[in-house]
Amino acid sequence: MNKTQAFLKEFKDRLGIFGTPEGRQKKYDESKKNILGLPLPEFGVSEFLQMPDMSKAKQKIEEKEEADQLAKDAFNRQQMNKDIRNLLLLNTGLREFESKREAQRNMNFARQYLQMASAAQESAARRRLMEDQFSPTKISQQRLRAQQGEAALMNAISNQTTAAVNMARSGINPRGRAGGA
Repeated sequence: MNKTQAFLKEFKDRLGIFGTPEGRQKKYDESKKNILGLPLPEFGVSEFLQMPDMSKAKQKIEEKEEADQLAKDAFNRQQMNKDIRNLLLLNTGLREFESKREAQRNMNFARQYLQMASAAQESAARRRLMEDQFSPTKISQQRLRAQQGEAALMNAISNQTTAAVNMARSGINPRGRAGGA
C-alpha cells in the first residue's frame, strides 16, 4: 500500500458518515488546532502535504509561559511566607483571646453555681432543722436524751456524796499538828 492509499483509507475512516467510530474519535484526539476551545477535526492532510506542525511551536510557547509563571511564583514566595506568618500570628492572638474569654465565662458559671449550691444547702439545712424541731419522733428523742443526761448527773452527784461520807467515816481527816481528832 503506498502513501496515498494509506492517506485515503485513514481519511475515509475519519469521515463522519463513512468512517469507523474509532476513526471519528481519533480525528478529535489528534487535533492540533482549537477554535474557542473546541478541537478542529484532524484528517491528516497537513502530514500528507508535509506542512510544518504548529502544535510544537504552540507547546513551546506554553512551556515558556509556564516557566515564567513558576519564576513569578518563586519571586512572590517571600511575600507568601510573610502573609502566612502574619496569618498565624493573628490566629494565635484570636485563640488566646478566645481562651481568656472562655476561662472568664467558666469562672462566672462557677460563681453562679456556687451561689445556687449554697442557697440549696442552706435551704436543706433549714428544712432538716424544722423537721427536727417539730417532728414528734425527734421531740421524744430529745426528751429521752435530756432525761438520760439528768439521770447521769444525779447519779454522779449521788456517787460524789457517798464518797464524801465514806471518807469522813474512815477518818481521813488531817492529824497531828494540822489539827483534827
